[in-house]
Amino acid sequence: MDILATIAHWFSRGGIVMYLLLLCSILSLAIIIERLRYYKKKAVNCKEFVSRLEENMAFIRDNEKNKELQAGYSNADTAAGNMVAAGFQAYRLRRNPEKSMEMAAQLEAARLKKGLSVLGMIVTLAPILGLMGTVIGMIQSFSVFNLQQGSPMAITGGVGEALVATATGLAVAVIALLGHSFFGYWLDNMMNTLEQTSAVFMEALPMDTSLNSRNAEERLQTGMERRGA
Repeated sequence: MDILATIAHWFSRGGIVMYLLLLCSILSLAIIIERLRYYKKKAVNCKEFVSRLEENMAFIRDNEKNKELQAGYSNADTAAGNMVAAGFQAYRLRRNPEKSMEMAAQLEAARLKKGLSVLGMIVTLAPILGLMGTVIGMIQSFSVFNLQQGSPMAITGGVGEALVATATGLAVAVIALLGHSFFGYWLDNMMNTLEQTSAVFMEALPMDTSLNSRNAEERLQTGMERRGA
């Protein structure tokens, strides 16, 4: 109870800015916990996944086996699995697997980046809010000192209390920064896995004259549209 009372005392001394910092801290922790669970769900072991994919690519021509593999990768609901599922489906439907996988990878990347921009904002915002709380507290301390001349302890005590906001802002920023850096590193690893998986898929893709001709036509048409634009 003494600890809670002390925390409540210093929190109240920090001013109204402390409520904003409390909101930032809750938001940061919520994003970190949610992203941790989401990243664990979407991550795969790159070596094992690629090894299994190389074996499964031998059955991509078989429509029934293709459907089973697509369903299996899709039901796993991992970032690399969803991308590979898009590739299997595109090959079965005589579409461009490379383009389909690229679009799926972009969608997975957007989902993985969700919330990280908010953490980045809190890293910058929290120290500013803390500094603002300190400045407001110091202004109030100087006002008290003017009213109570001959009492130096009034201003020193007030400045000490005002610095609580800055310390809190820095603490919140550190938590957000650690979360942002950690998930940024994890995101880079997962994107590397997607790139390796895509490369393995395209290298193991069986040569199909009709499909390759269609893909070449699509690339030629896209190039003509870009030049025309």
